[in-house]
Amino acid sequence: MTEPALPPDLELDRRVGEGRRSVVYRARYRGEIIAAKVYRPEFIRKYRQKYRVDIARFEMRRNRAVRDVPGLRVYTARPLAVIGGDGVHDLAFLQSFVDGIPLVQLGRELGALPDSVLDAGRTIVSRAEAAGLHDLDLYYRNILVRQYEGEWIPALHDFNLMPQYLFPPNPFLSLAYRTGIRKNSHRDYRCIAQWARFSNACARNEPYED
Repeated sequence: MTEPALPPDLELDRRVGEGRRSVVYRARYRGEIIAAKVYRPEFIRKYRQKYRVDIARFEMRRNRAVRDVPGLRVYTARPLAVIGGDGVHDLAFLQSFVDGIPLVQLGRELGALPDSVLDAGRTIVSRAEAAGLHDLDLYYRNILVRQYEGEWIPALHDFNLMPQYLFPPNPFLSLAYRTGIRKNSHRDYRCIAQWARFSNACARNEPYED
């Protein structure tokens, strides 16, 4: 197996973010400014071995699935391609570049999150749940927001979280999901409640960590 490599027609500009699973770059690809999500080798291996999927292709499918839910397209980055890799597994996932700011920054600058952001969060979760999509990775520090038709709205760009109900981390959660005690969208609703708590903390000018 050869070492993973990015294709020559992808020009990385600058690093714009990073998480546990990937580093994100502003880049140019075939004449378009895009976001290139380059996965960390340990997570490429983990998704192959534990979940039997290619992390880039998994994220592409999830991004497309959420984007295809009626009413959610405006809240999602546009998936473009999976590229690079070793000939079998892909190294990077390309999306449209989201020209936004972190949700945390907006809340602190305005003194609270706008109702348009909180309302959109609830819409995203309820519509995704109805479509059978869960665990969208809505952690408040992981969300970008942008202006659309004069209002601030969230822009989802991270879709590589493996749903917990598919791979529960312990037997107790496995039982809770199987019996319905814990709903498949439990973490999504918890995250949206977290957005509201963060907003309230900003309004009170108090620090917030969750």
